[in-house]
Amino acid sequence: MSGITVESIFNQIIQLPPPERIKLWQLLEKLKERDPVSQETQGTPQPSKKNRRQAEPMRDYKTELQWIADHAREYKGQWVALDGDRLIAHGANADEVFDAAEADGANLPLVGFVDDPDKIYAGF
Repeated sequence: MSGITVESIFNQIIQLPPPERIKLWQLLEKLKERDPVSQETQGTPQPSKKNRRQAEPMRDYKTELQWIADHAREYKGQWVALDGDRLIAHGANADEVFDAAEADGANLPLVGFVDDPDKIYAGF
């Protein structure tokens, strides 16, 4: 376990396909509920209620993931930003796509890299 670092784990996470990343986020949320480290912060002061945003349910991104599956060959090797089945932006530069998604103002858009669908499962 001495060779494991946050950076090495992060590098593996960014290589996961979007559905697997979503599963990971959901598992981490469940872990957070039981994690003693997160429980240590329970006594910390919270912002006043007037500054809090209303909690929103976690999006499932099914529409976005279906869009990626349907258009993977068209956008392979590019970053895409999606709001439902609406393409906000796409391109080779991740920063530009993230900036376009933020400028669009969509609520929790999905931004991800589209792998070549013909090469994803070549090892299986």
